[in-house]
Amino acid sequence: MASEEVLHKVQNLIERCLQMYMNKKEVVDALSHHSRIEPCITELVWQQLEQQNPLFFKAYDMRLMLKNQIMVFNRLLQDQFEIMNKEFSSGIPSMSLPNDSNSNLCKTFLSSLIMGRDCS
Repeated sequence: MASEEVLHKVQNLIERCLQMYMNKKEVVDALSHHSRIEPCITELVWQQLEQQNPLFFKAYDMRLMLKNQIMVFNRLLQDQFEIMNKEFSSGIPSMSLPNDSNSNLCKTFLSSLIMGRDCS
């Protein structure tokens, strides 16, 4: 495969990874593991994309930070839920997990935040 074709292939793979909100390290690791692409090539193409699209990557980085904050918050919420169920398991009714409709509402809200849209 010609070097131009390789770079184009790597760019397409990076763009697919960006759609899954992967950070740079995750993209480099995924392409190395699944597509046998050297990390230095992925990093070079990533750098070129950043230079060509600085506003996109600035917004993308903000979305990744938001995604991370939501994941941390959800972990803390799950920990709190488990602690409360342990503390009150001695006869006091425990809390129940949110039903699927609430979970779906949270997922919709998260998606809308990440995509920068209104969640109405």
